[in-house]
Amino acid sequence: MLITRIIAKNFKTYRELDLDLTVNEEQPIILIGGENGGGKTTLFQAIYYALYGLKVKDFEHFNKLQNAGERAKNEGNSSNKIELEIHFTGKVLHNDYKYIIKRLYTINAQNSPVEAVTLNLNGDVFQYGTATPHAERVKKEAEVNKIIKANLPQELSKYFLFDAMEAGNLLKDEYLNRVIKENIENVMGFNKYIQLGNATNILTQEYIAQGIEIEEERNQYKNLLEEKKKIKELIVATNTHYERALSYSLSQKEFYESAKEGKNLQANIKEQIQLVERKIEDILNRETLFIEQSERFLNDIEIQVFIPKLISIIQNEIELILAEKSQKNNNDFIEPEHITKISEKVIAFLKENNLIESELTNEQKGLLKEYIIKKSNQDNTKTDYDFIDKNDVTNLEQLLGWSSINQFNIIEQQKESLEKELATLPNLKIQLLDLRKSDVGGGDEIIQSFEANELKIKEHKETIKGYKSDIEKLDTKIKKFDLSDEEVPNPKLELLKKLGPLFTKVSNALLVNKKSRIEEAMKNDLNTTLVAYENQIDRVELSEDLSNLSFKIYHKAGNEIYLEELNAASKQIIIQVLLKSLHYFGDYNPPVMIDTVMGYLDESSRASLLENYFPKLSHQTILLSTDSEIRKHIDLEKIENFIAKKFTLVRDKENQLTEVVEGYFPN
Repeated sequence: MLITRIIAKNFKTYRELDLDLTVNEEQPIILIGGENGGGKTTLFQAIYYALYGLKVKDFEHFNKLQNAGERAKNEGNSSNKIELEIHFTGKVLHNDYKYIIKRLYTINAQNSPVEAVTLNLNGDVFQYGTATPHAERVKKEAEVNKIIKANLPQELSKYFLFDAMEAGNLLKDEYLNRVIKENIENVMGFNKYIQLGNATNILTQEYIAQGIEIEEERNQYKNLLEEKKKIKELIVATNTHYERALSYSLSQKEFYESAKEGKNLQANIKEQIQLVERKIEDILNRETLFIEQSERFLNDIEIQVFIPKLISIIQNEIELILAEKSQKNNNDFIEPEHITKISEKVIAFLKENNLIESELTNEQKGLLKEYIIKKSNQDNTKTDYDFIDKNDVTNLEQLLGWSSINQFNIIEQQKESLEKELATLPNLKIQLLDLRKSDVGGGDEIIQSFEANELKIKEHKETIKGYKSDIEKLDTKIKKFDLSDEEVPNPKLELLKKLGPLFTKVSNALLVNKKSRIEEAMKNDLNTTLVAYENQIDRVELSEDLSNLSFKIYHKAGNEIYLEELNAASKQIIIQVLLKSLHYFGDYNPPVMIDTVMGYLDESSRASLLENYFPKLSHQTILLSTDSEIRKHIDLEKIENFIAKKFTLVRDKENQLTEVVEGYFPN
């Protein structure tokens, strides 16, 4: 996938944005500069929402999304519109295709937001919108979503379109292994095998239960399974609380440490409040969009599921009917209404030429029809399908040609992604509340809340550890029932017992297949970019088991380099090196777009990243930077030869808009 152009009209800080983002193989970098508040993040959002859609909740929300200057000029004007358009290329079966997605948002007469979407695929145009008939909209929307998903699924976009500061935070404390596991499973496509293995294990337990003949033992077995299920649910619930507490700890740790040192935090707190508010708004917008998509799917479920299923069931019968009707028609078959017309024409001809003196009787007309049938060699034998006329045949042929895209899988994937986001929502709200208190009450509030949260983290860890111990004891008891009758084995049960481990082996084998390449690539990248250990990394070890996925880094002296001991800059580099490996060895080949590119990096790390990392990161890398991150007279020359285009976003405060000028901070 290669983004070639982004257009944004009347969207937030942009009144008229039209940016050429084409690159070439030797120069894969687009460098976009801008001061804080100048529109870099909004440009990032414009690309994201052009791809995946902008959810406008109501008239008030629509106004907030408009360019403020344009809104002020046209106050109360319902003809205002927001336009997002993205041009990109992508490969389908090794062929390049050009795509243009245009999304137009307006307000209708009822003051409700409406959307119109156009996809141009190599000249073929798909159009749908709020006013499109429901069934047609669902079908066309699914087509557009399928194309976007083939290039970069929304749930994976965070791995390729990201904020470097946030990427660095991913490696804090206990987040590391979870991030690695989530990335590898999602981007490399191993999740499907894990899910198949889980489903197989459930079926195995059901067959074992059916095979236990003694009712008392069968009840014991089922009770043990039910008890295990409840404990697993408790682990999931406790783990949710644990992750919320951990997320809170990560987000507040710097504030806590600064508060302990007695620093003035007011400016940072206000900035953090705005950031958390944006995150909450984005999650709620995605939730609303998901609910609407789910409702559309349910309202049109007969098109999505029932009719395709019905067609598959009766397909053979329909084909037999059509074959018989076709055979009869091919035997010079003449429809009854055609025979009547022919008879009338023949009678009219005979009268006009005085070949008959009077009107034929009904009996004579009947004889004429029989004669026409006989002379046309028409087989007039009756069949079971004589009640089916030509219109029915046409309808049956159309039914066999029915095509419908089942959106269930798309919705299910969106659901999984959204559930993860929603799980963070309570914590974000608590975090926002605490930040607002701290904004008023100062550092004491931060210290108290943070330390109370640290106690919760310890409690949750101990609780989860206890639950896992209980499951191990239950598994020992459950395995005693896992015995097949050797005299009369259940073939399905025996097959299921083999399939469960097989799916695990397949997913782990796929991991092993890519493991050595990921390890080698990460080692080479870290030796050139991780300044603190430049040329000192002996190996990177990625575990071979997806159920406990992690990686370790070793020094040439033989000792492990503990990631939690590294500074913020080194952690940021490690996560970016990991993301680069996912880009190279994953199932997708999207561009990479990075905001706040330097994050925590020190002077040496900056130089290393610029010289060794960005030029080789992707076939298209879009960097959004302030002049203090990539400095014009110090850093720019290190990547100058790899830059295809340079732009600077300039904020016009008086007119409340951002303009784009050529060059990187040219003045």
